[in-house]
Amino acid sequence: MDSPDSAVALPFARARSPQQREDRVRHLTQVTRDLLDDTRASELTLGEIAAAAGLAKSGVLRYAGSREALLLLVMYREHLGWLEDLHIQLQDERRTLAKALAHTLARRPVLCDLISATPVLMNRLTPEAAEAVRGQARDIEDRLREALEPRLSLDRQRLVLLTAAIHAFVGSVWGWAAIDSDKQPEPGTELENTLAALLRTFIAGLQQ
Repeated sequence: MDSPDSAVALPFARARSPQQREDRVRHLTQVTRDLLDDTRASELTLGEIAAAAGLAKSGVLRYAGSREALLLLVMYREHLGWLEDLHIQLQDERRTLAKALAHTLARRPVLCDLISATPVLMNRLTPEAAEAVRGQARDIEDRLREALEPRLSLDRQRLVLLTAAIHAFVGSVWGWAAIDSDKQPEPGTELENTLAALLRTFIAGLQQ
């Protein structure tokens, strides 16, 4: 449980410029990402983030807006790293699109966990924060379309459907894998094979 917001010694002064504020957010994002290696997004508290960052909880809220907005920002950056991995995997023409998607997703347990937690996180955002997250989602969709273009040409409607399917499949499969795990489930062949099978069927439907 979070401890009361106490006067924690700050490692830096309050941001006075956009660049300083950006640095604070980057620091909080990295701290949160590191914590997610051992703690599920649904269980990570604001107090734990604040303690790891060397801030009072009010300081985290000042720069990140909310715990939920911070976690979703981490997810956005995890998506960017995933798309880099996907681009590399797609260079191998022996690997099917569904296999490449499943393989790269299964290798990123933090991203899978954040995707699984997204519905709850989104429901707790302010309207302004929700709009920012929607902007991040559109950016990921556009980058995904660019990555897939050599293998699968998608119009906007089908791109949105594929993105939704990826997140729905990951959230469901990862959620079931997490039931019997104390921390983060270990990414493995079963997860990857299940995702590949689901995505293969969905992509075949898109191409009809």
